[in-house]
Amino acid sequence: MLSLTYFLLPGQTRDVIVHGETGVKVNVFRIEKEQFVPLIDELHVFGRNTREWIAFETAGWDDKKLDIMSGAILWYTEYKDCKDMQLTFTDPREMYRVASN
Repeated sequence: MLSLTYFLLPGQTRDVIVHGETGVKVNVFRIEKEQFVPLIDELHVFGRNTREWIAFETAGWDDKKLDIMSGAILWYTEYKDCKDMQLTFTDPREMYRVASN
């Protein structure tokens, strides 16, 4: 899928989605295959496709970029042919889940 809005940053050890107009970046982690510790000040969305869990983490998050983050994830799922990916804000790993009362 060709996009003038989003692209993958070349030469990285993991996928990094870039919003071309603003330069906003979203890091993509395969959390079952690599070390991922969520940064406190960033936004996280987790997705499960048929093969693995993926974490999407903003780089330099501010609350004005939510539409860019959601657009980046939607673009990525189409680009990688993972249209069936189910998304959640809850980290699937028990050690990172927020305790609820």
